[in-house]
Amino acid sequence: VFAAHFTLEAKKAGYEVDESFLRYLLKYLKKKLEKKETITYYYNSNRRKKIAPKEVAYSLYVLALAGEKPTALLNYYHSRTEQLSLDSKYLLAGAYALTGNVQKASEVLPEAFEGEKAVTSFGGSFYSYIRDEAIALNVLLEIDPDNQQVGRMVKHISEILKNKRYLNTQERTFGFLAMGKFARSLADTDPKGVLKANGKVIGAFENKELKVNAADIASKTVELTTEGTGKLYYFWESEGISRDGSYLEEDKYIKVRRNFYNRNGILVSSNQFKQNDLVLVEIALTGLTNQYVENVAITDILPACFEIENPRLTTLPPGMNYPNTRSHPQYIDIRDDRINMFSYARSRTYYYYYLVRVVSTGTYKMGPVSADAMYNGEYHSYHGAGTIVVKRK
Repeated sequence: VFAAHFTLEAKKAGYEVDESFLRYLLKYLKKKLEKKETITYYYNSNRRKKIAPKEVAYSLYVLALAGEKPTALLNYYHSRTEQLSLDSKYLLAGAYALTGNVQKASEVLPEAFEGEKAVTSFGGSFYSYIRDEAIALNVLLEIDPDNQQVGRMVKHISEILKNKRYLNTQERTFGFLAMGKFARSLADTDPKGVLKANGKVIGAFENKELKVNAADIASKTVELTTEGTGKLYYFWESEGISRDGSYLEEDKYIKVRRNFYNRNGILVSSNQFKQNDLVLVEIALTGLTNQYVENVAITDILPACFEIENPRLTTLPPGMNYPNTRSHPQYIDIRDDRINMFSYARSRTYYYYYLVRVVSTGTYKMGPVSADAMYNGEYHSYHGAGTIVVKRK
């Protein structure tokens, strides 16, 4: 399938190819598609399911790219999408679009490349999460280059190609194929843009990457005006604590929550404590998709009235017990004003605990507990800022 696809792409690009060789390859694909096989597919770290081999949807896409119309097989897998991996759904949608059936293509096409992360395979079709996303991006650039998913996927794939030290042949090939198509689509364009904050120009885009500091746009109305031809892509990232304590409380793909319990295991919902109380802090981390999210950093910034008791101790003071739901983070970093835990997220809830002592009376501000995927800032959760009141015993 890979050879047939490469030959067709070379032909489209104007290179001379051996037509008899191409016909032989396409005939072979049709023969292989007569078998309705399934394989065990591993994804999201430790999950598995039976799917149609990835080369099935890939073969249908390549046949459609060659001008064939394998309608019966397309409809067969359209009625069995549960047998398709995430990238195979993009390929099936691409095959439908190339045969002119736009309606069926829109029915199959996923809204985003998320929720399923293939475990890298060292045989068979050599699939991996990177390879699969690059294939999906290539399909979108072929059938729907204006799709809203393109910008995000281009950014992701380009960062991987630039920064990942080791890539296998398929990851490089499909990454370069997709990025080459995207670059070619920009060849005859000349987009320009002006960025304003509260009406004042703070930067101009002239076909070179424009970066602005968060301080230049903080708490301001930002306006981006464009002219020229082509597309102009933008994104922004920010992190930190605002001076006035305000923040955006939201759950994007993951969810983190914090609860307080007294030494008798009773939930403290009032945020009111007595000096010298021992408080068990519960941090609950939940994945909101089926995707396995690695390297999640959880940060709980403490109000000034709390002092962390060493959470590495395996036992609690007499009369206190850890709940049976307790999980263990991969690493803990203890600071004077916060605790950082590093773990992962799946479509279940993990409960982490640590102990604090209430040391000072008064009224204190408490920041939110946060969870961020360290290598993909889109995956984050911030929740639970408030006020802590401490009274004397």
